[in-house]
Amino acid sequence: MLYLIGVGLSRGSIPVGSLEICKRCEVYFDDYTSYISDDYLAWLTKEVGKGIMSLGRKSMEEDVTTILEKAKERDVAVLVSGDPLVATTHKIIFIAAKKAGVTVKVCHAESILPTIMGESGLDFYRFGPICTIPKWSDNYRPLSFYETIQNNIDGNLHTIAFFDYDPKKNSSLEMPEAMKVLDAAEAEYVGGVMEDQNMIFVMHRLTWADAQKLYLSVRDARKLKLSYGPTAIIFPAKLSEVEREVVDSMY
Repeated sequence: MLYLIGVGLSRGSIPVGSLEICKRCEVYFDDYTSYISDDYLAWLTKEVGKGIMSLGRKSMEEDVTTILEKAKERDVAVLVSGDPLVATTHKIIFIAAKKAGVTVKVCHAESILPTIMGESGLDFYRFGPICTIPKWSDNYRPLSFYETIQNNIDGNLHTIAFFDYDPKKNSSLEMPEAMKVLDAAEAEYVGGVMEDQNMIFVMHRLTWADAQKLYLSVRDARKLKLSYGPTAIIFPAKLSEVEREVVDSMY
């Protein structure tokens, strides 16, 4: 049997029932699409009482049949940061398992999306499609994320923009790099998303002891230097009267 288990967002947030399942499984963790801190991974290893093996990009995308073959013979658990079926990669594994005749059980946990929405103080129903600010390279410079932000703003909807995850650093993009990508994308579109006076929310290491929630101008955000860890920006639409009052009381 294959278990896709969400471990939540920070140390100790995995449901007790999911932790008990891990104790009888061969356990892996997704080291490619999701972020589990070293501290949390060490805690999980201690609680489970056995080694937890890493699954990198090749294992998650190309060698998933190896995991599925194991799951035909014994209980196998794949640990995922947040909730298991948020990322497309895990949905593909779920589908592949079903096609291979492997029984799959999904164990849910707290997810970053509702956490960001709740922590922001903004209304849930006013969020549009989400996007990810990618790590650009010489041969990879997608712009679809900027289109998503601009389209949401045009529709008076808030946008959550995640910072791309870098497995090599076990962290998301650093703030200055993400802002440079946004500025470069805006130069392509000649849009108004990154004007200095625009206000944005920065959500960094939410649910961690040293979490940071900031509401500041784009100008000030360009100067931010944050520690490693998961980060996201919210580009807000025009705040409603209630949203304004909540935001003013929270930041």
